[in-house]
Amino acid sequence: MAQVNRCLKQLFFGFNMLLAIAGCVLLVLGMIAAPHNTEHDQGESIGLTWIISTAVVSVLLSLLGAYGAYQENIVILRLFLGIIGFGSILFLILGFKVARSMPEDMQLIKENLPAITSEMMADAEQRQTIMALQVQGKCCGIMSYRDWDSNIPETCQCSSFKSDPSQCMEVQITKDGGNWGRSDQSEMMWIYREPCGPLILENFDSAFKSVLGFFLGFGLYACIGQVLSGVMIREVKKVQSTDIPETIEDGHRFTPQFQAIRHVEGVEPTTFYP
Repeated sequence: MAQVNRCLKQLFFGFNMLLAIAGCVLLVLGMIAAPHNTEHDQGESIGLTWIISTAVVSVLLSLLGAYGAYQENIVILRLFLGIIGFGSILFLILGFKVARSMPEDMQLIKENLPAITSEMMADAEQRQTIMALQVQGKCCGIMSYRDWDSNIPETCQCSSFKSDPSQCMEVQITKDGGNWGRSDQSEMMWIYREPCGPLILENFDSAFKSVLGFFLGFGLYACIGQVLSGVMIREVKKVQSTDIPETIEDGHRFTPQFQAIRHVEGVEPTTFYP
């Protein structure tokens, strides 16, 4: 009895195993990020939904493909081919859309950054986020240190003044929250010279590139799955066509189709299988 090429079968199993591993990793990352997403904006919620949905579909699809290859079932393999073909087209289209819109989106963020800064400075929770970013990025303010008016927080203090003075600058601050030049309680403070705006733009750029890599990566991997599943279907068809039972009569071999013709003509054959 003929069998499907073993190397092809193992290659197809390996493809589905990698797909399942990628799905599990994404699912774990999505579940870790989910509890921290309750207070985030709608865009981040949509991104998290995409990650979890892709993870679940990837795991289920890998199981479907592996089972279809193990059973050498053409119907299941065709279903696998149809789903992964749709997925590849969807992810590639989304990837090209992200690539095309990324320069425009980055330019829009740059233009709106001053307005975004004013909104963030007016919110106490957002100010805490900015202060955490200042510690991480060794920067002060978003557009400049003047975003804090005269109430510059301690997170702006330049801790590397002695080791690298070029990162620091000296400014006047007030202890009582007064305006610049109008307070009797003022002192000088060394703060980080660079604002956090470039770091924020860099983070946005990295996020766009990650989304682009996510869509194009899964899209191209799905294209490989299409090729492998198509070859698997062809091989299974080839094997099944060589396994058609034959009838032996008077030293001659007849296929079931030829026996049916003889039966219609009124000749009842004697059929047995070795």
